[in-house]
Amino acid sequence: MTKPNHLKQHYLAITFCLVTSCLYAQEVTRIEVSGKLIGTDDAEGVTIFNTSSNKGTVADSQGYFILEVALNDVLEISALQYEAKTVSVNQEVISSKQLRLFLVDKVNALKEVLLLSSSLSGNLLADIDNVVAQKKMEMNFGNLSDLEFPEDEFTKVDNELVKQGQLNNGLNVASVFGLNKLINRPIKKRSLPVEEVKLEKVLAEKYTPEFFNNNFQIPLNQVEAFIRFVVLNGLTKNLLHNDQEFMFLEFLQKQSLEFKKQDDERN
Repeated sequence: MTKPNHLKQHYLAITFCLVTSCLYAQEVTRIEVSGKLIGTDDAEGVTIFNTSSNKGTVADSQGYFILEVALNDVLEISALQYEAKTVSVNQEVISSKQLRLFLVDKVNALKEVLLLSSSLSGNLLADIDNVVAQKKMEMNFGNLSDLEFPEDEFTKVDNELVKQGQLNNGLNVASVFGLNKLINRPIKKRSLPVEEVKLEKVLAEKYTPEFFNNNFQIPLNQVEAFIRFVVLNGLTKNLLHNDQEFMFLEFLQKQSLEFKKQDDERN
C-alpha cells in the first residue's frame, strides 16, 4: 500500500507544478501609457476600457487619460451619447508608451476610432483592422469651372492699353514701338493647376461641410476656403486613397489648426 500512496503523492506534486506553471504563463505584464483623445470638443467622460484586463479609465476635459496596457490588448472607447468601438494595442504603442485616439464624431454614433502617432508626425502607431472605414459622404458643389472667384495672384493681368491693334489717343502703341511680335505671343493664363482643381472637387464630393465642422471645427461658411487651403498646402491625390485614410485625417487635423490660426490673425 505504501508504493501506490507514494506514487499518488508524486502525481499530485506534478499536477500542482503544471497548474502553477500554467497560471504563471498566463500572467501578462502591462505598462502605463499616456493617452489623448483628438477630434472632439466633448472628451470629458469618454470611457477607455481595457477589455483584456477588465480595467478602465475616463478622459478628462482635455481628452487626456492614463491606462495600463499590454501588446494586443483590446480597448473599448465609449460614452453615453456614442456607440462603443474598439481598437487593438500594437508594439509601437508599447514602445512609445503613448496612445492617441482620433475620434470621428457622427450624430448619435461614434463611427470611427483611429489610432494616431504620439507626435502627430505622420507615422501611425497602429493599423486598426476592426475599425469601420469612413463611408463616402455624397456632396455636390456643382461644376467648379462654373464658379466665379474673385481676382487674386493667380488672375492674369489684362492691360487694356497694349492689346493688339488697339489705339491709345489715336496712336497704335504696338506698331510704333515694334511690340507686335511680343504682344501676339501666347500668354499663359495663371490659374490653379488642373490637378489642384480636381483635388478640390474630390474633397467637396467625398466629405460634407458637416464633416469638417464636426471633426475639425471649421465654420460651415469657411469649408470651401478650407478645402482650397489644404489643396494649396500639400494635399496630394495619394492621401485620398482608402489605405491612406489615417494619414489623410492626421493631415487635415494639422491643416485645420494652421487655417484657424491664420484666420484669427487676420481678424
